Amino acid sequence: MEIKVFDKLCIFTPLSPKLDLRETNRLADEIKLYEGAIIALDLSFVENCTIDFLETIKNIKNINIYNIPADIFALINIMNLDKIVNLYVSELDFLESKRRILNRKFSLIK
Repeated sequence: MEIKVFDKLCIFTPLSPKLDLRETNRLADEIKLYEGAIIALDLSFVENCTIDFLETIKNIKNINIYNIPADIFALINIMNLDKIVNLYVSELDFLESKRRILNRKFSLIK
């Protein structure tokens, strides 16, 4: 796991292709050490995750995620975690706090 710490920003980059229970617990333990900082997850190396990762994300306050693979992005939207977690496309979007990904479920009214 790679950790980048800036002024009040802390970016975690899991290097494992699968975020299972073991990797999720390691990630959660590291995030607890930087409590109070703005936390971001760079999922550029991640290909797959388990439900443990998604449940852990739900319990972490004020977390940002970027470079999200399509499969994980679909799971986040289906579980409505996009309402809890800030989603961005790239690191630059996160650092600027602009161009956040929003899922607006529009429907047609007759």
